[in-house]
Amino acid sequence: MKTEQLFRLAGLAAILAGLARIAVAFPLLSDPIAAQWAYTAIDVLLLLGLIGIYLRRAGSLGFLGLASFGVGVAALSFIGGPDADPFGFSTYEQGAAVLAIALVGLSVAWVRANQRPLAPPLLWFASLVAAGALSALPAPWPAHGYALAGALFGAGFVAAGVDLWRSQSKGAGS
Repeated sequence: MKTEQLFRLAGLAAILAGLARIAVAFPLLSDPIAAQWAYTAIDVLLLLGLIGIYLRRAGSLGFLGLASFGVGVAALSFIGGPDADPFGFSTYEQGAAVLAIALVGLSVAWVRANQRPLAPPLLWFASLVAAGALSALPAPWPAHGYALAGALFGAGFVAAGVDLWRSQSKGAGS
C-alpha cells in the first residue's frame, strides 16, 4: 500500500472518529453495552487518525509535537477498555484529561510550526477551555461543558481528517 493511501485512510479514520465523538457527546445511546462498543470504535479510530495527523507533520512539529503525540497515544490506551478503576482512580477520566492536554501541546507545536489549517488546533484548544470554564460554573453547566468539549474535540479531528484526506488527494502537503 502506498503512503498516500495510508494517509487517506488515517484521514478517514480521523473524520469518522470525530463525527462519532460529536454524536456521543449528546447522550443518544441508552444501552450501556452499545455505548461501550461505540467508545471502543471511537478510540481505535482516534488512534489511527492521530497517527496519520502527527506523521503528516512530524518533520515540522519538533520535540513538543513528538512528546505530545507520544503522550496522546498513551492517554488513548488508558481511555480504552471497561470503566473499571483498578488503580483507585478513573482511568477514563485521567486518560481523557491527559489526552486533552496532549492535544493542546500538539496544537501549540502545530501553530508554532505555521501548519495549516488552523481549525484543528483551535478546536482542540477550545475543547479544553470549554470543559474547564463550564466546569467551574454551577449545575447544570458542567454537564453542558462536557458535551460541548466532546463536540469541539470531535470537530478538531474532523477538520484534521478532512485536511489529511484532501492533501493526499492533491498529492501535496500542508
